[in-house]
Amino acid sequence: MGPGEFPTFKEHSAFHNVKPVNSIDYSVPTTVDATEATAGSPIGWSLSNALVFGRGNRVYHKTMTETEGMAQQLTKLNDSMGNLRLVQCAGKDQPNTMILATSSGHVQLWDLAAKKVVQQWKMKGPSAMMFNAALLTIGDEKGTLRHYDTRTNDSAKMKEQAKKVTRHQGRVTALAWSRDGNLISSGDQNGLILVWDIRKFKTPLEVGEMVQRRRKMQHVGAITALAWCPWFGKYLVSGDSAPDGSGTIRVWDMSNDGDSSTRNPERPTKLELDAQVTSLHFSPHINELLSTHGPGKLTEVPSLHHAEPLQSRIANSIVVHQFPLMRHVTTVSAAKKNIAGSVLSPNGQRIVLAVPEESQLKVWDVWGKFKEPKQRSLLETSSCMIR
Repeated sequence: MGPGEFPTFKEHSAFHNVKPVNSIDYSVPTTVDATEATAGSPIGWSLSNALVFGRGNRVYHKTMTETEGMAQQLTKLNDSMGNLRLVQCAGKDQPNTMILATSSGHVQLWDLAAKKVVQQWKMKGPSAMMFNAALLTIGDEKGTLRHYDTRTNDSAKMKEQAKKVTRHQGRVTALAWSRDGNLISSGDQNGLILVWDIRKFKTPLEVGEMVQRRRKMQHVGAITALAWCPWFGKYLVSGDSAPDGSGTIRVWDMSNDGDSSTRNPERPTKLELDAQVTSLHFSPHINELLSTHGPGKLTEVPSLHHAEPLQSRIANSIVVHQFPLMRHVTTVSAAKKNIAGSVLSPNGQRIVLAVPEESQLKVWDVWGKFKEPKQRSLLETSSCMIR
């Protein structure tokens, strides 16, 4: 793009479509400090278009076909089960399957259509989970990953047969499966990301930057978001929340072993921001990446002793970037308090933001409907050739 030129954005780009829709009442359990809510905020969006979320220790579901429809209670968790911690919906093979996990390690697999628990078991400290078809991966507070085959009807047998690996030295905070279902990335509270090939799951892949003669994928802050690019090479994007309130988005090229040293200089591999990254989502229909952000860091103004510290420019905002160039598309302030996490709709057009300190789930339009280019008929093609 030359000097004085402005980028043009397609009709379904976030540049033209980001706007608030409505809000839904939401809360984390009263014994949980809302400021500590992370990307693991208990919300999920099923392929049957039901939003699943918590109000304290009650679990609700709401059809998103009608924006204003009432939420229905699915279940109330007993005090002995601990606090609702995680909610995750399965993929296209199981459009009505949802799983929830509690702080005391109770895990329940639900059939949303039948509104009943299909399987349940207990484990220690679940902290992140993600489906890959019928395979369910759960990371825990000690750094262990477990892969469960949910097609096994007997819970005890499924738990016994689960594949288990421990390589992280701290709480697993984020998980993401690649589109082809072969690779899973896991991030932890120490800023380390590991990538695993499920076909040889015992050892993580040697990927990332060279650190003391070994490849490593490392952030400064805790990993709070992971996302695989669904349509452009083998790119993994990661986001963190650093102790000083800042955040960094990093781009790893798996086709190049994740090493950024030989990357095209026009494609940045690192974006340093003045606010925590709390979630990342790719649009399925356009080359854009969305990030959500927390309150951010305060910057002192050294020349003005009595001046108020400068607020983060992207605090509590939705930010959209072109990918892989990471050019800015739009920034919209979406909340007054911390956006703790978010979930993207099955059609990739809307997002729901979890804002526990405002007791709200905020529904936003982000991307417009993708229209397939109209194919020219044989008659039109022939007439063009004649001309």
